[in-house]
Amino acid sequence: MKAIALSIRFALELCILASLAALAAHLAVPIMAQVLLGFGLCAAVAIFWGKFLSPKRRYEVGPAGRLVLEAGIFLITASILNHLGWPTLAIALVVVAAANRIALALIP
Repeated sequence: MKAIALSIRFALELCILASLAALAAHLAVPIMAQVLLGFGLCAAVAIFWGKFLSPKRRYEVGPAGRLVLEAGIFLITASILNHLGWPTLAIALVVVAAANRIALALIP
């Protein structure tokens, strides 16, 4: 059961990266700038997630700190999706992320 919850969590992490790439693609800048911004934003968030929030994280911020950081990233992602014109997707992301966080907390 935990493997399923962790798989869903990984899919949510990929959704975060996809929303950042979509944001970069929708900016009114030259295509090369969009590509560089997309890669840069995705790399920055992936590195941050890996250092502080992944199961094999390097830095421990405690359960409350992880919860705050995760919630912040998911809420920022939802606001990006809403800004891009996908409010239903934004709501779905937040609901699934919250349900997944609860499931991971309850599964031993």
